[in-house]
This record gives sequence, structure tokens and C-alpha cells, in this order.
Amino acid sequence: MPTLQHRVIVFLNSLKMASQKRHSRRKSIQNSDPGKILDLVMSLTDDSAAQLEVKINTYLRDECEADAVLQVVVHNAGMEASLDAVDATALARKNKICMTAKMADVLKSVVEQNDILTNFGADFQTIVSPYVTKDNIKKRVIMFPVIDKTFSVVVCVIAPKILEEHVTILIHECFLFVWPVLKKAIALEYECTLKQKCQQLLRVARRLFTQVASLETLLQIAMDQAKQLTKAEHCCVLLVDVERMELVKRFTGTTNTDDKEMSERRFPMDVGITGQVISTGTLINCKVAKNHPAYYSEIDCNSGVECKSILCFPIREQTGIIGVGQLINKIGDPYFDAMDEEMALAFSIYCGVCIMHSVVYQKIQEAHIRNALANELVMYHMKVGDSEVSRLLECSGFHNHPHLNSLHFNIRALPLRELPCYVLKMFDDLGFDKKFNIKKHKLARFILHVKKGYRDVPYHSWLHAFNVAQWAYAALTNYKLIQQGYLSDLQALMYVIAGLVHDMDHRGTTNNFQIQGQTTLAALYSSEGSVMERHHLAQAMCVLNTEGCDILETLPRRDYDRAIMTLRDYVLATDLANYFKNLNEFRAISYDFQKGNRGHTTALQSLLMNAADLSDQLKDWGCVKKTAAAVLSEFFKQGELEKSRGDLPPNIMDREKCFIPDLEIQFLNTTCVPLFEIVGRIIPKASPCLKIIENHIERWDAAIPIFAEVPITAGLSVLLSPELDNLIEQNLKEKERQRLEAEQEGD
Repeated sequence: MPTLQHRVIVFLNSLKMASQKRHSRRKSIQNSDPGKILDLVMSLTDDSAAQLEVKINTYLRDECEADAVLQVVVHNAGMEASLDAVDATALARKNKICMTAKMADVLKSVVEQNDILTNFGADFQTIVSPYVTKDNIKKRVIMFPVIDKTFSVVVCVIAPKILEEHVTILIHECFLFVWPVLKKAIALEYECTLKQKCQQLLRVARRLFTQVASLETLLQIAMDQAKQLTKAEHCCVLLVDVERMELVKRFTGTTNTDDKEMSERRFPMDVGITGQVISTGTLINCKVAKNHPAYYSEIDCNSGVECKSILCFPIREQTGIIGVGQLINKIGDPYFDAMDEEMALAFSIYCGVCIMHSVVYQKIQEAHIRNALANELVMYHMKVGDSEVSRLLECSGFHNHPHLNSLHFNIRALPLRELPCYVLKMFDDLGFDKKFNIKKHKLARFILHVKKGYRDVPYHSWLHAFNVAQWAYAALTNYKLIQQGYLSDLQALMYVIAGLVHDMDHRGTTNNFQIQGQTTLAALYSSEGSVMERHHLAQAMCVLNTEGCDILETLPRRDYDRAIMTLRDYVLATDLANYFKNLNEFRAISYDFQKGNRGHTTALQSLLMNAADLSDQLKDWGCVKKTAAAVLSEFFKQGELEKSRGDLPPNIMDREKCFIPDLEIQFLNTTCVPLFEIVGRIIPKASPCLKIIENHIERWDAAIPIFAEVPITAGLSVLLSPELDNLIEQNLKEKERQRLEAEQEGD
């Protein structure tokens, strides 16, 4: 703290310097009382800028005979204005106010200006009004600028009774001596605040680095800490999905894995203020968000929130921008200031590092899980030997079944041991081996590896995989999908391959079973959805990457990448949850399908994959019954497993509650009928498929009275009974007789 003697010396030196210098404005005491100024300077012993301002305000108010005096402190870097004190009252906290055009002009002009109090901003008037008398609403305010490098001050004298020129002289003479002290106090407070913020930032970083095990938890903590750090009402983090080139806004706290679409929203990377931050890589601080030309409420604001101000900043790591942080609405102030910008940028660095650490940590965890699964798979399946490949390639059996390319072919007519031979034939008939230079021995090894990749389960077995691939082959042949421009050669190749691999290592259980049971597969894939389908895809990739099975090795790099992405889309399409999610979109596309439209082609690929996966329903009635029995056997086994672990299985999985005809009719009406209606609308040659489905529905409907006569637990036995068909035929004839009688009575 300066001594009294020191302050006197400083004051006298200031007087001496003022008398020596000659500028446009005289730096000598002209109207002021030197004794009063000396007393004022001697009283400026506080470290608080607000208390110093109170003393200066009181002096100027008395000398100018004014209603009130206040000082607007301006941080020149961002032209941010604030009030610490009004007249003789120190405010409870620093109040930010909007920098009006008038006040900015005062700082630019470097000379005093005046205006009416009511012309000032609403925030300024709200703070000042309680300290001003109400006798005259049109009070004159003289604004005098004190300009410096880092901080400037606009001194506002409200309703002075002395002449304006005397007011400016008094302010000028006063600040010749008080400004050095006040300036240092303002700078000290700023540095102290910055120090506190930096210490808080370090505590935040320490906490973030302890939460890298869970990205969801990390994001939640990051948002909470960013709000506290900058005193923002709302905060959110949007991450860049490089694969889809989209921004993902996550809503943490959602635990229901089936409602994944409710826990995140996706946006294009080029819209809104957020999009500008991504494209420029720079921070954007909008003091009035809605006035920004790029503002887009869908991405730049949370639902149900009025966005007044927004601070948007990039989140980086070594490879570039990985996300964007949004701070919305400063609590207690109209906008975010330069210090908030510095804190946001520093926070973004820590946040980016933590996010990447979290991603790496999760990848390591996934690698451990994948390794465990791979070991399990190796233990379960045997390798394919060279002798097996040779036997397949040298097989001289009959492989020319006349109905192989029929869409309604019952594959049970083929011997199981001959199925790999028929797969080779399908590739040869379609010319894929020549078009894509696929070596025969690699294709044979690939087929045998895939065959051994299927478990011995009632339905999702190698037989089902062959059935799906055969229908894909038949569809390509009968509908001429390549020749008619529906699919490219590469898309057709991956269609058949997807049919073979789409259910690899299926355990005979559903996605929900895996998730509810918190299995290893669920731990690996549940965050992405389509648990089993992603596992099938992973197993397919293992085979494709196995030495001697890499049938796509001859493809150029670009085509190879496209082939893998296409395979992924085909396999994920077999998750009926995705089918139902996109059903309305598929239906809309079918009314205006355009060949060559990428989105329409992608939709058709999904539909064709679903059609192949459900093609058992297009076979004869005997095949349909066997398929139903196989599917129900899997369902009931899963139901028993769920009961054994204390869960309540769905009715369709419970042999004591599942009424088979109702289940089949519901499945055909809700899944198969819409599917083949849409496919038939896009590909007219596929229209007859719908009639076959309708015939099966009619038969299941005729079976209802038959199943109703026996206990529900005996449903599977009735389904496999050889007498069922005769009873169904009798019921159909009876219905037809009743229909004819009704028509005759009507005539």
C-alpha cells in the first residue's frame, strides 16, 4: 500500500508534468480546486475498482452539481462495457451492458458528447434509474471518454447544473490524477479474475481426465463444467461423425437403448453458426444470437430455450476439429465477454484431448472384447483344410437343378452337402468370377468358411443363409436387376455375398435378448444398435480378411471400400427394426422411384435384402410350415432362457402364450405385405409375390379353428402334424361354400 508521503510526491509530480506539456487539451488545473483533488487522490487507497469509482463519482457529482455520476468501463479488446458502481453506490457485482452505437462513437471521437437518458439502452437504464430522481424524465447526460490501451472509461454525468464545458474540464482535470490508480485497480481485478478462472479450469481438466472410461459421462460432466466456468444457462457438445459427415448432438441421461434415436440428433455440418465454426475453425461470440445471419435455431439452440446470446467454439485434437461446443445465454449478463472466450478456447483443448482419450479407451475395451469373441469363435469352429477346398472344386455331382433360378424354389430339394457346390454355380452363372477376377480356390475356401461360421440352430443356420443367397441370385436373374439399371455389378455381387454372410454366428436369439441379458455382444455393439447384425458383419469381415478367403482382393481400393460399405448396408438392413423405422420413407420412394438416384438405390438395396431374408414366405405351403416351425423353435428356446434368468419373455417367445396362426397372420400383414407391395411397385415383375403372401394368410386364417381346439402349448405339434393340411383344406372349402351360398341369397 503506498504511503501518504509517496502519494503527495506523485501528486506534485503530476502537477509539474501537467504544467509542462502542451496538447490540444490543456493538462493543467483550470477550474478544479487543487485541495479537493489532493484530498480525492489521498483517499484512493482501496484495491476495489468499484470503491475507487464511488469516490470519484461523488467528487464529480458534487463539483458538477449533477443528479448522479457513473463510469462505464470498456474492455477495448472486445468493446465490452460494464458498470461497477452508480454514483455513490458500489453494485453487488460487475454488470455487463450492451455497447451501444452512441457510446462507441464517444470512444472513437475522443471528445465529449451528450444525449438524453431515455435514449440509452434498456439494460443501462434499468441499472441507473433507481439512482436518479424522477422529476424530469428527459435528463441530459454528458459522456466524456478516457482512452487507454487495454481499458477505457466513459464518464457519464447525469443532469449537471453547471455549463457543459466546465463539466468536461472538471472531468479531464480529475482523471489526470486519478486514472493511473483506477486503471491499475481495473487491470488487477481482471488479472485476479483470470487467475481464478485458470485455477477453476485446471480443476475442471483434472475431473475430465478421470472420466474417460465413458464418453457419455464425459460429455455430461464437460457440459456441466463449461456452464459453471462461464456461467452459461445451457451448454451442449456436438461431435463430428466423420463417416457420415454429420454433427451429432447427444442428449445424455437416456438409458433405454431401444430409444437411441431419442438420445441424439444429427445435423449437416454446414448449417448455422455451428457450421461456420466448423468451416472456419474459429470461435464465434454472438452477443445477440438471432441477429447473426447464419443463426439456425434447430442446431444453434436447445429445444424450448430462447437463445439470447451464444458462444460457439471448435473442439480440436491433433487431426483437426472433432466437435463444437455451444454456450447459450450468460447468466446475469446480456452476453459472453472476452474472458469467457479465453476460457472456452482453453476448455476446448482439454475437452478435445479427453474426448479422444475416451474414444481410444473405448476402442481398447472393444479390442479386448473382440479378442474374446474371436477366441470363442475359433474354439467353436474348425478351420477349412486344403482337402475340403479340393473336394469342393473337384466335385463331379449333379449341380444343374432346373429350378435353381426360381424365386419360389424350395431349397430343401437339394442335398445339404451339395449346397456349397450350388453357391459356386450361382457365382459362375452370374459371371461374377470373371467380372471381378475372383479366383476359384479363394471363392471355394470363402464359401466353406462361411458355412462353418453358422451354428447349428433351428432357423438361422447355413440352410437359411443359402436360401437368402439363392433368392438374391434368382432376383438378379428373373428381374434382370443389372440389365434394367436397378443395381450395378458391384452392388449385385455384394447382394449375393450379403445373403451368404448376413446371419453368421447367429446364436438363435434376438437383439433385445442380448441387450437385456447384458451379454458380451451387447457390450460391444449396443451403443450402435442392431447388435446381432453388427456381429454378423464383423464375422463376415473376419472371413473376408482371412488369408485364402479374400475374394475382393482384386478390386481397386475405391471399389473395395465401396463394396465393404455396401455389404454393411445390406447386412444392417436385415434388422427389422431398421425396416420398420424406414418403412414410410420406402413407401414414398416407391411411388416415384428414380434409377440412378443414390438415395432411391440405397432404399431398393435394403428392400431387396429384406425380401431375400423373408423369401421363405414366397415358397409353397409345406415350406412355409417348416420355416414357421424352425422360427418358433428358436423363439421358444429363447423364451425358456429368459425365464431361467428371471425375465418375462414376450408372448411370441412363450410356448404357453403364443397362438401360432395369429402370430403368423400378424407377421405377414405387418411385415411381408408392405414389403412386397413396395418392391412390386418399384419392380413390376415382382408384383405376383403379393398374391402368394395373401394365399398364405388365407391358409393361416383357416387354421385358426384347428389350433383353437387344442391346448396352446401343443401348437408346435399341430403345426408339424400331417393332418393339418387336410383340415385346412376342409375349412377353405367350407368357407368357399358359405361364400357361394351368400352370393346366391344376395341374387
